[in-house]
Amino acid sequence: MSMATSSFAVSKSGPVLGWQRLRLALLLGFLALLSLYAWRTWQFNRSIQTSHKQLQQEENCRAIKTLQENKSRFGDSARVRLLLAQAYRHMGQKDSFERQLDIAQALGLSSETVQGEKFLFEAQLGLLASPETQIADYISTSMESNGHDFDDTARALVFGLLRNQDFEAVQRFLLLWETHSQNAPWIPTFRGMMHLARRDWKNALGELEPALRKHPNFLPLYLQAGIAYQGDQQFELAEAMLDRYLQSQPDSADALLRYSEALRKQGKASLALERIDQILQSSGSQSNSIQPALRLQIAKLYLDDGENHKVIETLDGLAKLWPEDVEFASTLSQAYQRLGDEQRSASYAAIADAGQKETGLADRMFFELLSNPNRTPQQCFDLGHLLLHKQSRENGIYWLEAALKLDENFIPAHRDLALYYERTDQPLLAAVHKRYFNSPSKP
Repeated sequence: MSMATSSFAVSKSGPVLGWQRLRLALLLGFLALLSLYAWRTWQFNRSIQTSHKQLQQEENCRAIKTLQENKSRFGDSARVRLLLAQAYRHMGQKDSFERQLDIAQALGLSSETVQGEKFLFEAQLGLLASPETQIADYISTSMESNGHDFDDTARALVFGLLRNQDFEAVQRFLLLWETHSQNAPWIPTFRGMMHLARRDWKNALGELEPALRKHPNFLPLYLQAGIAYQGDQQFELAEAMLDRYLQSQPDSADALLRYSEALRKQGKASLALERIDQILQSSGSQSNSIQPALRLQIAKLYLDDGENHKVIETLDGLAKLWPEDVEFASTLSQAYQRLGDEQRSASYAAIADAGQKETGLADRMFFELLSNPNRTPQQCFDLGHLLLHKQSRENGIYWLEAALKLDENFIPAHRDLALYYERTDQPLLAAVHKRYFNSPSKP
C-alpha cells in the first residue's frame, strides 16, 4: 500500500512541476516584455528630453535630427511632430512648420495646441495687431495648457516687435521678462541685437560677452557676437564665433556670408571659398538658388584670389537683372580692368560711381527711420527702393514691406515688389502685387 501511494505521488508531481515551470516561463517572458517596454519608454523620453533641451538652446537643426531618429526608432507620434513644428517655427520655415502641425493633429494633437503654435508663429512674424496685449492674454489663459513655457512665448513676441522695429515695446517687455525669468539667455541676446541694429558694437559686446560666459551652449549668442566682433574690426574673434554658429546651423546664409567676410578681411579668400563650397555642397544648393548677397560675396572672394573670369561668370546674370547695383558694377569693373578690357571696366565704373552718391544716403535714411516712430510709407519706400535697386535685395524687400504695413495700398511699393518677384521667377507672388496696379479702389 505504501509503495502504491508513493508511486502515485511521484506520477502526480510530474504535471504539477510542468505547470509550475510553464508559469515561471510565462512570468519571465512577461517580465522581459515589461522590461523591454520600460527600456524603450525610457529611451523615447530621453530622446524627447534631449530634443527639448536642444530647442531651448536654439540648436534647431540638431533637434530636428534627434527627433527624426526618434521617429525612426519608436514610430510616429503627435509629441514628436509637435516638437518638429516648434523647431521649424524657430527657424521661420512656415511650410515645414504647418506640415508638421497638420500631421501632429492627425495623430491626436489637440486643436487648442495647434492654434497656440500658429498664434506664436504669427507673433514671431510681427503679424499681431496688438502684440503686447494679445501675448499677455495668451500667457494668462492658455500658455501652459498648450505646452509652452514663458521663455518660448516671450521669444516669439520679442522677435515680432523687433521685426516691426518697436524698440520701446521690446525694452518694456524685456524688463517684465527679467522679473519672471532672470537667467533667460534670450534677454541679453535681444538687448545685444538692439545695439547691433544701431551699429553700437561696444555696447552690444557689453551684453553679449558676459552672456556667452554664462550660457556657453546658447547658440544665438554666437551669431550676434560674431556680428558685433566683425563690426568692431575684431575679425579673428568674429571668425571663431561664426564658425561655431555654422557648425550647428550650416544652412544660415547670413552667418555664412558674415563668416566668409571675416575670413576675407584676414586675407583668407581661398579658405572662405573652400568653406562656402563645402557648405553649399552638403546642403545640396544649386548655383542659381544662392542668394544675391552670397553670390556677390563669392565674386569678391574670386577677385581677391585673382580668379577674374570666375568673377564675371558669377555676377554677369545678376548684373543684367539689377543693372544699377553699385557693388555688382564695382566688382565687375575691377575684374574687367584686370583682364585688360578697359571699355567694359569703364562702363561698369560709371554705374558704380553714379550709384555710390545715392547709396551714401542710405545710412542717414536708415537712422532717421529708426528714430522716427511716426515714419510714413513714402519714407520706408524711399529707402527700400534705393536698397532694392542699388545695394541689397534682402534689405530692400524689408523696407518695401514696411511701407505696406503702414499703407497696404501704397502702389509704388507693390510695383517694386512685383518687379522683384518677376526677376526672381516667383510669378504667383508677383501677381499678388500686380493686382493693385489697375484696381479702381486703389489710389
